[in-house]
Amino acid sequence: MSGKLIALTLAYAFSIFVLLLLLIRSRLSMAVRLSVVLAGAVFYLLHYFSLSSLQGWPSSTRLPEAFTLHAWQFQEPNPAQDQSGYIHLWVQAEEWDVPRAYALPYSSVLHDRLETAQARRNAGFLQQGRADGSGTIRFSDSPRRLPTKKETPASLTKD
Repeated sequence: MSGKLIALTLAYAFSIFVLLLLLIRSRLSMAVRLSVVLAGAVFYLLHYFSLSSLQGWPSSTRLPEAFTLHAWQFQEPNPAQDQSGYIHLWVQAEEWDVPRAYALPYSSVLHDRLETAQARRNAGFLQQGRADGSGTIRFSDSPRRLPTKKETPASLTKD
């Protein structure tokens, strides 16, 4: 994916370069040429900072209505260091090919629900999540269980 991002950045920089060449040769007033160059620079910066959403950074958009919970991570709020805390979820909707990461503000209620969901997952149950429009997220066992872990034969273990 990073190769595609580099190619996208180079393509954008090349188009800005061609625009600059055209402006140098044009007979437009200096004010018009300068404003076009500044607008191009602003669009390039907007493009550059929006690339983080393509690199797998957690999304802050709304969760899908129904999803499978794969993993989660949290950071509790720390008022002494002025940190608000967060919860990162790695979820997959049924129609998606791959899971996606989401960033949510820290909530002790959601943290408790995730702890319960993790205990159920450790017991072998896939966890299905449902998010309603009010921001409440609930988890339940999926009808399909996780495969059981097979024991490694003693001959295959390293000493």
